[in-house]
Amino acid sequence: MINEEKIIISNDINIGATIAYKDKNEKKPLVLLIMGTGTTDRDGNSFGFKSNLYKNLSDMFVEMGYVCVRYDKRGTHESTGNYKTSGLSDLVTDAANVIHYVKKLDYVDKKKIVVCGHSEGSMIATLLTKTEGLRGIILLGGACMGLKEALLYQNYLVFEQVQDMKGILGWYLRKVLTKDRIEKQVTDLFDKASKSKKSRYFYNGGFFNTKYMQEHNALSNEEYVRILKDYKGKVLAITGMADIQADYRQLDNISSIDGVTIYTPENVNHVMREIDDMPNMFNVKKEYKKVLKKDIHQGVKDTIRKWTNQL
Repeated sequence: MINEEKIIISNDINIGATIAYKDKNEKKPLVLLIMGTGTTDRDGNSFGFKSNLYKNLSDMFVEMGYVCVRYDKRGTHESTGNYKTSGLSDLVTDAANVIHYVKKLDYVDKKKIVVCGHSEGSMIATLLTKTEGLRGIILLGGACMGLKEALLYQNYLVFEQVQDMKGILGWYLRKVLTKDRIEKQVTDLFDKASKSKKSRYFYNGGFFNTKYMQEHNALSNEEYVRILKDYKGKVLAITGMADIQADYRQLDNISSIDGVTIYTPENVNHVMREIDDMPNMFNVKKEYKKVLKKDIHQGVKDTIRKWTNQL
């Protein structure tokens, strides 16, 4: 039976978290789960969208013999702080503070701390290797990609799918959507952040977090690869070939690094589920709602189990 406890971790802000375990009678290795972008709760749910993605991952790790902790981002749900003005560095600090807390628990083996980051959580997990002495990291759907490159990748996929779109809408989008325009819009988005003196700036119909965008802009694909090359622990990077938010081909850049294992399963999407049809950039949420009724892809689970057994 899996037991869960809700806790509050207090530092400069309060972080609402859940610790999951089977028993407290012996020390167990720990996995810290770090979610992707957005304001879902620690389970992966938000208003009108229930995925339980991180609850599913937590259950998987506990069944594998780990203690697992997941938490709400600052400024969301049971965590305090300001979500709208916090930067990437703040998210890294929050994750580090959770690690410092769980290392003090007498049923956690502090020498065996693994961080599993999903999507943007992969970026945060990678950055944590610089300071936290982690045994290993698992990067799900986000390894080796900066935010700017990820946005370009996603928009290029939109461009490709528009080429086959039928009807007036398809004709119109092919007229207005070009690769040059995509590159200019993404570049302008980050350029405006670099020039902004306010905590939030307005661009193309919406407000953006200046600190967050500036800090992401400072970290390219190449910088994430360099950090992983410097890391002395073990790395497992998994990106499915059907992932429309992260490019599985980027994993080639770290495949030859000692201590790095990569896995790029066919027909597996961003939420680690197998899909039957071609992924559709115009219907992402509907696709996720459909496939999240399935279990995590068996190949993903088997690969994680084999990797963790070798730590």
